[in-house]
Amino acid sequence: MNQSVKAALLSGLIFPGVGQLSLGYKKRGWLFIGASLVFLYFIISEIIQEAYSVIAEMQKNGAVIDVEKISNATSGMVSFSNNAFLNVLLLLLIAGWVISIIDAYRLGKK
Repeated sequence: MNQSVKAALLSGLIFPGVGQLSLGYKKRGWLFIGASLVFLYFIISEIIQEAYSVIAEMQKNGAVIDVEKISNATSGMVSFSNNAFLNVLLLLLIAGWVISIIDAYRLGKK
């Protein structure tokens, strides 16, 4: 397997930026890794906030905390939802991942 394919697979299947690191492009690799981690942090924060709001609503109504209800409310957020901020974060994460794959492949060809 040549270097370009190996780097693209590392960035695509492991994590964005890993392919660049394997090729020796440390700054570029860490930039992709850092950006992806920031996007993931905010995505997870939004999901946790939604879970907390569902729990607070259950407690306010005096209902028993239902894990299935919480799971349904938060799992629907991962697909595109009414939350525009979350949608933008998901698009940025996906776009960054694709760009990382293309960039790793291109750098491997050099």
